[in-house]
Amino acid sequence: MGSRTPSPKRKLWHPNNGIVFAANRQSLYPRLDSARAFNSLAEDGHETQSASISTEETNSLWVREVVIRSKTVAEAVTEPIPNDRHSTDAKDNAPRERSQDLEQSDGGDSLEDPPLTSLDFDIPVEAFQAARSAAPGTPESFWSYTLYRGPGEDGDASAKVKVHYCRSNHTAERVCQLFVNEKVLGFDLEWVAEANKYQGARRNVSLIQIASQSRIALFHLALFPKKDSLVPPTFKKIMEDQEITKAGVFIKGDCTRLRNFLGINSKGIFELSHLYKLVKHSASGQLGLIDKRLVSLATQVKDCLRLPMFKGPDVRSSDWSQALRMDQIIYAASDAYASVQLYAILDRQRELLDPTPPLPYHADLNLPIRLADGVSVQTPDESTETEEIKTAAKIPATLSQEYMASAGESIQVEADGDEPVVQPKKPRAAKRSDPSPKDERVAAAESWLKHYRAVREKTKAAPAALRAYHMWHANEDLDPPAIAAILREPPLQTSTVVGYILEAIKLEKLPYKKERLRTEVLSLLPKEVLGSRYKTFLKETEDS
Repeated sequence: MGSRTPSPKRKLWHPNNGIVFAANRQSLYPRLDSARAFNSLAEDGHETQSASISTEETNSLWVREVVIRSKTVAEAVTEPIPNDRHSTDAKDNAPRERSQDLEQSDGGDSLEDPPLTSLDFDIPVEAFQAARSAAPGTPESFWSYTLYRGPGEDGDASAKVKVHYCRSNHTAERVCQLFVNEKVLGFDLEWVAEANKYQGARRNVSLIQIASQSRIALFHLALFPKKDSLVPPTFKKIMEDQEITKAGVFIKGDCTRLRNFLGINSKGIFELSHLYKLVKHSASGQLGLIDKRLVSLATQVKDCLRLPMFKGPDVRSSDWSQALRMDQIIYAASDAYASVQLYAILDRQRELLDPTPPLPYHADLNLPIRLADGVSVQTPDESTETEEIKTAAKIPATLSQEYMASAGESIQVEADGDEPVVQPKKPRAAKRSDPSPKDERVAAAESWLKHYRAVREKTKAAPAALRAYHMWHANEDLDPPAIAAILREPPLQTSTVVGYILEAIKLEKLPYKKERLRTEVLSLLPKEVLGSRYKTFLKETEDS
């Protein structure tokens, strides 16, 4: 019997592509190399639970054993393709946590530190590690605005985020004055679940939440006195100001409610899902996955802020037309505050990409997402998305009395007088003195950092990155391993310090000696990471 060699198009087996089921059909899954595996996992549900991985996460993954990397790639490419339609059960059936395996398999300690941003308010390392080690499902294990600390008005370096709960037009207008100079705000809405368009604004726009990095405002329109206008003038001004970015998830849908029921024509609104997908899939090289389909706030929080987000057991059925309980205030405030932190983290990760894609346009402009090479992604608008996406993947949890009492210390119920009602401050415990003196090189770096940030309107690099850069740049006897040992006990990972230095140089355009960068910093990176993430530095230092 004569043998006949099938044409390449009709072979069932191909040494590179595996089994081929049909001719001229694009491979169902792209081939992933090891470098891409560091930054991407498969889609799960309407969006993966593993976000684009931050610099310190990516750096720590270099030490992974080959067998673990292979396992991760195999898991990624065998995930089934999700249905294009969002299920209405999205609130109750959260996507599986794909990022969990990634974190647990890594031997480094970088993932035990909170993600970096250029904001002044962040999660202290000890608080973040306590949340990561808390029993799953307990209030202490979840992400919340209550974890954050930053500079206070009285000089306190560890002040809590303030919450202003307003139940009248007068108090809302007064509190809005605190937000007019912000460039980026988090934004969210709540409404009565069964409300229809004939029931008016109080049931369809019951609660408005806005947030900056240092404070959160809750405007409970449903409780405004009947004589009050439901639209504080300064709030309308903020929402219609193109120069103030209002960030959120499903934000076009929320702003449609503002237009229909309050006559506010919002501008400068930013859909976080667009930036999330741009950063994540640009890092992995899977540009075909960048689109305008929405990703739940809880998914983005879990992936980017590295802690799960909670909701109350009855938040879906909450009657937002009634006065809020303490736990509802905490949930509502966290939703708006998450958007501020997500915007900062994702924008930082975007600027670290090489090449760097431009920031997505404001959602109200209805323009396509732009890639780094100048190509625009023509995708359907997200208007077909359901409102279920807003609360999908949140985990039910009940807050303890102790938890709510601690959070309540920074919540102000605004009064109608000229001054807000401020709860009396509890005596502050004396701070423990540091038993060991601070290294003079650390002190010098912190002094430089304070001056550097004071003379600039905005810094893109995180404070930790700028501090590490100065220690390296100003001390020629210090290399990344030495800096890692000085900055913390136990020492930071060397790869974390390398990432800090490169971030500061790239984002702030800071000076450096080419030979030192090549021999002390770039030499510590694997070749595949150099070629994919830091090729600009590699090219600039080749001749040194």
